[in-house]
Amino acid sequence: MVIILGVVGCLLFFLLTLLFYRTLLRYSTRIDTTNGISSLDEIELGGLKQWIFIRGENRNNPVLLFLHGGPGEPAMGMSSSRRFDKELTNHFTVVHWDQRGAGKSYYPDISPDSMTLDRLVEDCSELIDYLRHKLDKQKVFIVGHSGGTLIGIRAAYRYPGKIHAYVGVAQIVNDYEQHKISYDFILEQAEKSGNRKKQLAIESIGPPPYDSPERCFKKDGHIIQYGGFMHDFSIRRMFGFPLNYLTSPEYSISEGFRTIRGKGLHFTQNAMWEELSSIDFMKEIQSFEVPIFFFVGKYDMITPAILVENFYNALDARMGKALVVFENSAHFLMVEENEKYEDYLINTVLKTSQGC
Repeated sequence: MVIILGVVGCLLFFLLTLLFYRTLLRYSTRIDTTNGISSLDEIELGGLKQWIFIRGENRNNPVLLFLHGGPGEPAMGMSSSRRFDKELTNHFTVVHWDQRGAGKSYYPDISPDSMTLDRLVEDCSELIDYLRHKLDKQKVFIVGHSGGTLIGIRAAYRYPGKIHAYVGVAQIVNDYEQHKISYDFILEQAEKSGNRKKQLAIESIGPPPYDSPERCFKKDGHIIQYGGFMHDFSIRRMFGFPLNYLTSPEYSISEGFRTIRGKGLHFTQNAMWEELSSIDFMKEIQSFEVPIFFFVGKYDMITPAILVENFYNALDARMGKALVVFENSAHFLMVEENEKYEDYLINTVLKTSQGC
């Protein structure tokens, strides 16, 4: 009985601490300017209810739509707009969107057949139209991260008239090649370390192509350990990532736990795996009609920088292009070098592209 009471007491303390922190975060990051906006909205995109979070100190500022990665790994629940967009909200109206199948936009009855890149791109296009109407804007800026770059680059490519500029952060270029490079990387690191057990574990995964996301997730777990996910790797920092879903004021506790368990991520990845595995933007996109920027982490081994550089060099971008290398980052450069990330968006992307 004493043990049971102790466990119940610990759980109650944990829950109360979460609720207190969520309340503190909500009020310490609130938008209180006269013309500001902070709005968590459920809207319909492609016939499915989906959630967006809009924040900015001045709703007259340009709109920046952030597309989270995965696909299926939401950023809104990580409180990205509250933790990592602090300076951006002074210059943009920042929009985070939980894409279909992810975070608050995950539902058990979503048809797997509806989970296609074309559908996600059209959802994105509908969202852009919604934001243009709601915020009285002709165009928006798109920033895609990792899996979000699949949606973002296609949306900007298909609908340039709606887009000021596109920013690909950890841009996916060729799915097979990125897995090949990252697999060779972790195998080489294991061999250098002399850790035979680790080497055998990596060899058991095998090189790509991968017939399921499970093998890829196992490979990525080793990338995390070798600093190719977060260059400044620490257990504390990695533990903090899932904890963010529980402390987000935009998520209920149950939504946070569901997201940590990977319900949306695994559903999305399994439904889209065959299509994701065939991605090759080197073949698909040779020219671009809006300004395009690539932000790459020097140590990124999820989406290796060399592939982005090759794509950048081959791309015909008549409205301008730029490649920015973050020297102290891996895959999550907007976290590891947040100040530089925000500075480039404000002082380079915004200032050079707003009239486009």
